[in-house]
Amino acid sequence: MDPTLYNSVMRGNIRDADFLLADHLKRGEENGYQITPKGNTALHVAALYGHSHFAAEVLKITPAMLCCQNKKNETALHIAANEGHTEVVRMLLACIEGHNTKEKLTRMMDASGDTALHKAVRSQHLDVVKLLVKEDPEFEFLPNHEKETLLYLAAESCFHDALINILESCKKPTYAAGPSNRTPLHAAIIQEH
Repeated sequence: MDPTLYNSVMRGNIRDADFLLADHLKRGEENGYQITPKGNTALHVAALYGHSHFAAEVLKITPAMLCCQNKKNETALHIAANEGHTEVVRMLLACIEGHNTKEKLTRMMDASGDTALHKAVRSQHLDVVKLLVKEDPEFEFLPNHEKETLLYLAAESCFHDALINILESCKKPTYAAGPSNRTPLHAAIIQEH
């Protein structure tokens, strides 16, 4: 990624005397999006630093970036959920309304089999958990590659509020056994919760 673009994204600066976001992104659209060595696009970086206004501007110019994945198969939604950037998550979810990709984006898995909701539960960001559960309550969030379900992750980390939110809001929570064939109940007991 061009250092000028990266620094502007990192600072959340859409334009200044030497930089105009639209020019960089339109050039990237023609020649392939500029990415970091980890495969992150400008949208990924904006999500990492919590710049919702910058991310919204990126999507106005290049809406196709919404579902772009980095080298770990993470979308910007994965990154924002992991970092607990509620406003970025809210903005990304609002942007997908018109693109008919809501279910696709919330259900996309990274290289570890984690959805954005897995990331939010693991990182214990309750506001993000609530947003994501509300967005797709019909989906049965399957275990990741380590066999960790949302309920298992919440129970194992004693994230009581997320556990209750998932149980009350998800229509099909997965109760499958997790690592070492332990259920969410096992995880809660082991953690003395």
